[in-house]
Parts: sequence; structure tokens; C-alpha cells
Amino acid sequence: MTPQELVTGLVELLRARGLKVSPSSASDLVEALSLIGVTDEALVREAARIIVVKSVQDDEVFERGFVEYFYGARDGDDVTIPREISVGLDSDDTGESGIEESDEAQRVVRYSAVERLRTVDLRTLEPAERQEAFRLIEQFRFSPPRRRSYRYTRSSKMDRLDLSRTLRLSVSTGGELVRRRFQSRSVHYRRLLFLVDISGSMHAYAEGLLHFAWAARRALGDVHVFTLGTRLSDVGRALDVVDPDQAMRRVALAVEDFAGGTRLGSSLADFNVNYGARGLARGAVVVVFSDGWDRGDPQVMAEAMGRLARLAHTILWVNPLAAASDYAPLARGMATALPYIDALLPGESIRSFEQLARLVCSEGEFS
Repeated sequence: MTPQELVTGLVELLRARGLKVSPSSASDLVEALSLIGVTDEALVREAARIIVVKSVQDDEVFERGFVEYFYGARDGDDVTIPREISVGLDSDDTGESGIEESDEAQRVVRYSAVERLRTVDLRTLEPAERQEAFRLIEQFRFSPPRRRSYRYTRSSKMDRLDLSRTLRLSVSTGGELVRRRFQSRSVHYRRLLFLVDISGSMHAYAEGLLHFAWAARRALGDVHVFTLGTRLSDVGRALDVVDPDQAMRRVALAVEDFAGGTRLGSSLADFNVNYGARGLARGAVVVVFSDGWDRGDPQVMAEAMGRLARLAHTILWVNPLAAASDYAPLARGMATALPYIDALLPGESIRSFEQLARLVCSEGEFS
């Protein structure tokens, strides 16, 4: 594991746990680890603590985050076996010591199990690993996408002079504008919508995004979740429980076409008619999670996406297949939807979901 890779993963986790790590601190830590190496856990821990910890509260968060990152432990877990982060050399049977002494010796990096879960394709995980991956997704932190209202409210920022209040105050000073008052446009939150394809081709990934949607709904409140298959289903209320596993069971009971066929175009058209045009999608950030396979009429898909694009502020399309370097949007539904979306994102791993969380929180900000 290079210092850059180690610091990137550690800093992302610490920030997710609430520790503010500035880009300059992350850069300083990379430089420090480049000098001392990454093989000695005690040195890595002390260097990271010196650079990123600013208070006693920060130290507590840092210690828990460090243990979680390198040991895979969460609050309340017993830490017994560390995750391997050692750096060694490839062995060779020709040498007495079992190591070939040459400049060509290749450094082997054993990533921590947490780092592996963050980067591996969810479809390839064993059942126990998938559950651990879902636990990591459930711990994501969210802030709502924001927009400025057309209305102005009282503010200490000198954005716009509040002339009426300033003039009233000037009466006591003989008309002199001694005490000026100001206004700023108020900030409102954008609604967040998830439209999740639960067809057979998406079954390995859909549960991951449903856990993502559960975490977002728990954090933000104004989050609406629908599943797309052979029919449209509103599963927002099914997610309104504290236990995420129970929430998934409730979704499974509420949806009749899990891992079935897909009619994306007609499902999106149903959403527009029954929910979107009635105000739910107006000015919202919409996340469509699908590989784009659609058995319906492409014209229906085009009309549905066009109408949704006119209603929503932003459409983010998350496609697990997009993670491949040679991916091309050739699926009929994906090709039809492409002109109407604002961004096409991968969605095959926890790291992709982390990228989505950052983009969702910043999308539409003050626009």
C-alpha cells in the first residue's frame, strides 16, 4: 500500500466519522509516510495523530477511526486480530533465505479488509462480506443538497441592504444612515429521489443502493425511494425503521417483482404521472440506479426521461457497468436516457457509493 493510497482511505473514513481533515493535513501526512514508510503501525498511528488531531475530541474520533480502518472494528467490537497492512517481498525458492536478493524484487501490499470491501465489486462478495459492506454503507453521513430561495431574510452578511429597516433606524440619528441592516437570500433544501432498478440484472447491486437510500432517508428525512421493475413501487415508508435489515425485509414484502423483468420506460412514465408532475420531482435531485436494460418501447423511455428532466433540477444515473474502463452505453434504455441525464456514475462498490454521497450532498448547492 503506497502512502497516498493509505492516506486516501484513512482520511475518507475519518471524515465520514466527523473528523475534519483539511487537504493540507492529508498532503502533510502523505509526505510524512513517504519518509517513515507504512510498515510500522505505531509510527503510522503517531504520525497521523500529530498531523490530523487538533483537540481531545478529535483524538477520540481519530483513535476509533484508525482502529476501524486497520482492524475492521466498529464501536463496541472486540479487537483481536489486526487487518494485515504489512509490506513484504515476493519469495523465491532459489535463495537460502527464501527471498531473491535483486533489484527486481517486487513489493507486495496486503490491503486491509476494510479497504478491500471499499473497492471490490459487490457482486463478487461472499454473503458475510456483503453484510459487512452494507454496514459500512449504513454509516455514511449526508447533508442535504441546498438551494437559495428567491425570498430575502435578515442577515449579518452584507449581501443586500435592507433599505426599509435601515431607514427606520435612521430616524433616531437625524436621517444619518449610521446603523445599516442587510438581507440575504434564505437557503432551502432540495428534495432527494431514488429510483432503483430491481430487475434480475441489477439484483446483486440494488440491495446496496437500498441500504444507501435507507441511510440517506434516516439522515435527511425528505428522501423518497421508488423501485423500478415490471411496475413502480413506493418503498419509502418500508425504510422507516431503525434496523436496516428489517427495512430490507419490509421492502422485499412491499415489492412483488424483485429480481424480475424490467420495463424502465413505463415505470418512469408512471412515476411522472402519479408523483413527479404532482410536485414530488420539481426542483429535486433524482438518482436513477439502473444498468439501462429496457424491454419496452424506446419512445416511451425517451418521453419519460424528457419529462423527468424538465421537472427535476438534476438527474444522476448510477450504472454498475460504468465502472469498466471499456464501458459504452449501448443498452437501449441507457442510450435513450443519456441525453437527459446530468452525470453517469459507476455504482459497483462502496467507493462508488461514497462518490455518489459526496455528489448528492453538493448537487444543486446555491443554484
